[in-house]
Amino acid sequence: MLSLERQQKMMDYIKENGKATVTELAEKYYNSEATIRRDLDALQAQGVIKRTYGGAVWLEGLDNEIPLYMREGEYKHEKETIAQLATAMVKDGDVIILDSSSTTHEMVRFLRGKKNITVLTNGAKTALSLASLHINVFSTGGKMRENSLSYTGGIAKDAIRNFCANKLFFSCRAISSEYGLLDSAIEEAELRRHMMAQSQSNILL
Repeated sequence: MLSLERQQKMMDYIKENGKATVTELAEKYYNSEATIRRDLDALQAQGVIKRTYGGAVWLEGLDNEIPLYMREGEYKHEKETIAQLATAMVKDGDVIILDSSSTTHEMVRFLRGKKNITVLTNGAKTALSLASLHINVFSTGGKMRENSLSYTGGIAKDAIRNFCANKLFFSCRAISSEYGLLDSAIEEAELRRHMMAQSQSNILL
């Protein structure tokens, strides 16, 4: 098992159980305790878990931002279904904005075959994936956020202001009946407000 795959599975296990010991994880994934400790250190550095004596606990709360590569592995089938439905709303000739979420990134492969569309995104990985489709792709640029591989800040906002889009496709961390749409990063939430202002239709995935 590759280290990233193992870390994803460990993260899922700790999230489900709230905590885990090094010994428990070593037995479950057939690795040495030294390897498991390194994996836990890597997950802690990304803000996913908190190391404890002999193990780790899951960090609760919206401010616990899970790295993009791990989010991509979660709810894969559901994201694919959502992405297909969302892509069906894109018409030939549309100008669209995609945020940097893992769900909107799933839309990329379904955009193949769309004619004369223009896409603006603040997702670095999304921009690279779009480049192979031979469509008009614009990246906002800006300050790179390591966990999400997204661009934020003033440069990104200025780029968005230069566009008038038909549709924005975006995601969020949670939905509250009291507070509305919630996210784990204020920079991302602020940038999405600018995206919404520049789009005729805002579509939440």
